[in-house]
Amino acid sequence: MNPEKVALVLIDIQRDFWAPIKEENRFPEFPEKVSRLLDISRKQGFHVIHIRSVFQPDRSDWMLFYRPEGRGTIPCIAGTEGAEFVDFSQPKRGEKIIEKQTFDAFVDTGLDDYLRSLGVNTVLLAGLETSVCVLFSATSAYLRKYLPLVVSDACADTVERHGSMLRMYGDLCFKEITTEQLENDAQSVEKLVETFALKPSR
Repeated sequence: MNPEKVALVLIDIQRDFWAPIKEENRFPEFPEKVSRLLDISRKQGFHVIHIRSVFQPDRSDWMLFYRPEGRGTIPCIAGTEGAEFVDFSQPKRGEKIIEKQTFDAFVDTGLDDYLRSLGVNTVLLAGLETSVCVLFSATSAYLRKYLPLVVSDACADTVERHGSMLRMYGDLCFKEITTEQLENDAQSVEKLVETFALKPSR
């Protein structure tokens, strides 16, 4: 892959989203995999973009089903520690940070325009949670004619939802790869990209 045409989009690796997964000891390898993915991407010269959810406490930018009183608290309220990136996914100087208020990293964020300005055609997606924001963003990338590659071992969710999402939507609107493939088997990743580019959507 031409590194100038590849972007790593890390989604919602924030304290409020990671805390319950960590507490339940789900995906204990997630921090290591994310750190490795960042190292690989930086060494390869990929563009690195950090997406974070941030919501106003007055509910003015909350999604429809979050708005009713009594719905309870939502994660990543602006100005709280929960909205901050976790230690193993800290942006480096010069890496783009984009805020969102929906499940989709492309909706009303400027991400699409930014990727196009860079000449990107392939998007690596990883983060939290697999069946929600990673899925929405991967689908959105596909519909915008990018080549989405979900780095599955650098994603986390409940075990059931994680596996179901990959089984149901892999090959339909993204290709699944791993950090090991990206690091040690670039040829297979290239082949996946070619196959995906030629395969019509169902």
